[in-house]
Amino acid sequence: MFNIVFQLNFLYDPLEQFAIVPLFWSHVMCPSQITNLTLILVLNLLLIHFVIAEIYNRSDSNIWIVLLKSLYGVVKNIIKSNTTLKRYQYFSILLFLFLFIFVSNLVGLIPYSFTLTSSFVVTFFLALTHFIGINIIGLTEQRWKFFNLFLPSGVPLAIAPILIPIEFVSYLARVFSLSIRLFANMMSGHALLKILIGFSWTLLGSGILSAGIALFPWLIVTAIMFLELLIAFLQAYVFVILIAIYINDVISMH
Repeated sequence: MFNIVFQLNFLYDPLEQFAIVPLFWSHVMCPSQITNLTLILVLNLLLIHFVIAEIYNRSDSNIWIVLLKSLYGVVKNIIKSNTTLKRYQYFSILLFLFLFIFVSNLVGLIPYSFTLTSSFVVTFFLALTHFIGINIIGLTEQRWKFFNLFLPSGVPLAIAPILIPIEFVSYLARVFSLSIRLFANMMSGHALLKILIGFSWTLLGSGILSAGIALFPWLIVTAIMFLELLIAFLQAYVFVILIAIYINDVISMH
């Protein structure tokens, strides 16, 4: 039995668009609450799957093939420029991570949608799971040498008791810096868009004189929309670059 609950209040609070809203209860596998975050997450994954499947099932060239090849080249260049990995190890993981963040950022620009990357739970999950995976790679590749990351070579042993905790805390802080950077950039940009759109809409509805004044905020909104498209790409790009650098750190011990 589905209990539909709609809690839409987009017209008043700029932060309402980031609220996780329960939609209904599902009893397919086990009793669980389906939210707008869950729904958009599934839709984003299906979108990535269908686009890639459509590309592989078609022999003729189209815009999707050109776009995916471009993104493929971007991730390949990230690995080549920022790591010493041979045979492009972990390429598939980084490509999927890039596509997931990029698609989530773009879908979040659709009106009445939900931006997954504006939720700290999602960005922290992405950062933490990849951070755990990177440490598993480091321990597998380096064994006990992995712990040399916390004590750089040439450091006097006298300051080791002080330096090791500092290095360890800064190393753990990578999880929070990754997640907060992506979360804060997406949330602030969307909040600014909502504030400007609400302000312009209020001016348009208040009179003829205000309608002319409202054109200026609408021009700013249009410019910010293009900027948000660029930010959607850049945030995915930066996130994947940092993950690639962290992988290279534990493999080459730099």
